[in-house]
Amino acid sequence: MVILLCALAILGALVEFKVNIGISIFSSAVLILVLKRFTFTAFLRAMYFTIIDKQAIRIILIVIIITYFADLLKISTFLDDIVNSFSKYLSPKVFVPLFAFIIGALPMPGGALVSAPLVERGSSDIELGSAEKTVVNFWFRHIWEPTSPLYPEMILASSILGVSIIRIIAVQWPFTLLMFLSGVFFLLPLIRSSGKKELDKSPKVLYEMTLSLMPILIVILLILVFHFSIILSGIIGILYIVLVKKVKFKSLLKAFNYKLLIKLSFLMFAIFFLKYIVKSTGVINGVYLFMKSKNVPSFVILFSLPFVVSLMSGAASATIGVSYPLLLPLLKTPNFNPYALFIAFLGGWTALMFTPTHLCLSLTVEYFNAKFDKVYPLLLKNIGFMFAFSLLFYLLFRFV
Repeated sequence: MVILLCALAILGALVEFKVNIGISIFSSAVLILVLKRFTFTAFLRAMYFTIIDKQAIRIILIVIIITYFADLLKISTFLDDIVNSFSKYLSPKVFVPLFAFIIGALPMPGGALVSAPLVERGSSDIELGSAEKTVVNFWFRHIWEPTSPLYPEMILASSILGVSIIRIIAVQWPFTLLMFLSGVFFLLPLIRSSGKKELDKSPKVLYEMTLSLMPILIVILLILVFHFSIILSGIIGILYIVLVKKVKFKSLLKAFNYKLLIKLSFLMFAIFFLKYIVKSTGVINGVYLFMKSKNVPSFVILFSLPFVVSLMSGAASATIGVSYPLLLPLLKTPNFNPYALFIAFLGGWTALMFTPTHLCLSLTVEYFNAKFDKVYPLLLKNIGFMFAFSLLFYLLFRFV
């Protein structure tokens, strides 16, 4: 328990002092190894297993391809086409968050990098700082996740709990509703357009919007309808852009932002390295056993364990995969306990929406060159709203 708290403290301190987020996460993982008195050989072994981790390699490839896809959208002028057509039909208060909302329907690691350029370009004519863009992109992208059956953590939770995805959605739907409402209340007022602009609702503009979105729609359809891999779908999306816009070789090279790609790749490596360390050292099991030995109330354990796993892993699937099996005696008593699941999800989701180990948050902060000390005041306001009203929902369901 103490070791985990020390690792979290060093992570928070490094982020506060504006140390590169990848280095901060990597340092907290190394600290766990040091405090657990692991040898240098164990450190090298952890590095090796992280490097050859198939999931880590896949995620890094996905983010590289998606980042290149997003940069190519910008260089090919598809991005300008999207923003110009949407700005004719909708006001900035609608189309800026709508970009993130639409892309969020796609369970794509690093998908925040697809909507980020759209948010950036769409807000170019309005007063919106880098921190505001970061939170708008990050928050609206994750509205779907608690209830969408497309996300892999839904399948994982269903498998562990032995219940249908529909039953899990029936428990978790308030989170999607509250995230949407908090976005409307706290984030939309930040999007201020200069003067009133007459909108064009003609079929012609709708056609322009559809054409401009074709690269993104193709990627989404290939993944959701034809079940292509994200990597292959991204490559096809890139080829579509190249062929339609006749992108020259010089522009193809220009779209390859190697400095950003190296930074993002190391960030993802650091996150997977931390996940490996947390799992291999057994620190999470130690937290659970400590709380049980101290007779901590069940609802505190249900909230705290997913909260801690989310803080360290930054991934919903890891949170569910690590904490839910440990919590099964509380989640099934002996039948499925929806109230227990609500508290467990609240713990994991609350931490997931502000931990710097969350890939989407860190990627978005890096993309907009924002600072965490500017991002967190905006983000915590939304999280506080969601948390408070989630507890209200819980009390209504539980006792009324």
